[in-house]
Amino acid sequence: MPKTPEEPRELKSPRDIMLEKGLQHDDSPTNEPDVNVAANGDMNVTYPERFLRFNVTSISKQRRKFDAFVSVMFKPVPDLPARRLNANTHVDLSSISSKESLARLLNRLRKEEWAAMIEQVAVAVQENWQPGEAAVLLADVPDPGEIQYLVQSLLQVDEHTVVFGPGGSGKSITVLAIGLSVASEVTFVPKLAPQRQGPVLYLDWERSSGPHRLRYSQLRAAFGMDEVRNFHYKRMVGSLADSAEDIKHYVGEHGIMLCISDSVGMAVGGEISDEPAVMGYFNAARYIGGTWLSIAHVPKGEGNGKPIGSQYWYTQPQGGTYEVQGDTPEGSQILSLTMIHQKTNDERNATLGWNVRFADGMVRYANADPMDTATDVGKIPNHRRIAAVLTGYDDLTVSEIVEKAGLPRIDASIATNELKRQGHLFVMIGTGRPQRWAVLDKLQRELSDNSRQLSTNTGGEIVRGTPIGSPIDDNSPGSGGGNETELPPTSDLWYLDD
Repeated sequence: MPKTPEEPRELKSPRDIMLEKGLQHDDSPTNEPDVNVAANGDMNVTYPERFLRFNVTSISKQRRKFDAFVSVMFKPVPDLPARRLNANTHVDLSSISSKESLARLLNRLRKEEWAAMIEQVAVAVQENWQPGEAAVLLADVPDPGEIQYLVQSLLQVDEHTVVFGPGGSGKSITVLAIGLSVASEVTFVPKLAPQRQGPVLYLDWERSSGPHRLRYSQLRAAFGMDEVRNFHYKRMVGSLADSAEDIKHYVGEHGIMLCISDSVGMAVGGEISDEPAVMGYFNAARYIGGTWLSIAHVPKGEGNGKPIGSQYWYTQPQGGTYEVQGDTPEGSQILSLTMIHQKTNDERNATLGWNVRFADGMVRYANADPMDTATDVGKIPNHRRIAAVLTGYDDLTVSEIVEKAGLPRIDASIATNELKRQGHLFVMIGTGRPQRWAVLDKLQRELSDNSRQLSTNTGGEIVRGTPIGSPIDDNSPGSGGGNETELPPTSDLWYLDD
């Protein structure tokens, strides 16, 4: 019996079958890709119909070279994670041989039109890449208003600050306490109150996590605080520049507000006196973004008021440089600590002093007079030292000030200049000769305006009322005291979950 002929079936192409199953077929055309540029300049170049994404990172241009790291992700099935086809591969996107080498590597892993796609990626990078931020008209930049601080009078928002001092001076624990203040919005160090609250990242090149965990617990114990869940710690190896890409990603992922570097001697990845290496460190911090607080050291046996190494450790930090002095007498549980603002580009901040008590499993900071805590009084700003002398007397001549002070580096001419320049602190008594001087704030507290004739000096007038500053709280001018986010998909076809 003859067979009944079967009805003709509609034939489907292999590509149609693969697409119905959510899989990729090699015959798909190479269409124009979707390009997504992140805030830090990294790019995602996505081919939705091929379920491929090129991740292009660390893009840089040197002369005629367009260097970048390229990796390719493949996600053909919606419910499965994307698969990385290759590790980050260094490619010069302006070099034919470099692009052909990448195409050969990828072709061994999966058959695709790699040469065409890589060329489109190169075009996208060259058309979209910009060195740093785009140029703007300064007139269009919003007025920033007053200086914004992350920590009162110490850390300017989005600027780099360096503190330096000898070993054992209390630098690391004080910086840890400042970071914990930002993370918790609790003032652990008096007069250094956090102005904003957010996550902190402590990058440690010197020790392990154990000692920092101990200090962290002792600081919290002094306030009876619970755990602080947004204080991050990372033990570091190698230079900051080498780790900049990973750290920037971490900073963006966790919304880090303050990065702490302990310490720059190892983080620089070269000689600390080598200016290119030092500038590489600051450039890496700038690339990572946010507010930075770095710890540096001083030369042994020297006290020139600057960190050891290149002058850039002193001049480059736009948030300022601060010298830390600290000493713990033998058998004592109290560290006498002083912080002196040595260099600034904007405001000059007060010299601060604390007594730090280590006892009963707690660490607690208390205000102290820097004249009592400083290990080298000669580094205390001149006006602060003069004010300390005058506070104990009704008035003194310039010669008496110099004699009673017994302070190094102050002679009669320096003392006279400071007295006249700091009109918000000092006032001349009467009009006789020799001139006699007193502390303005002390006189206003103890004397009425009519009890003694007060002449005005070049800096201020007592008849105007409340003094601008005082010897104890001299926060007045002239006194001494960008986040990276994970790139979103550029097409629904990439995740195939619509």
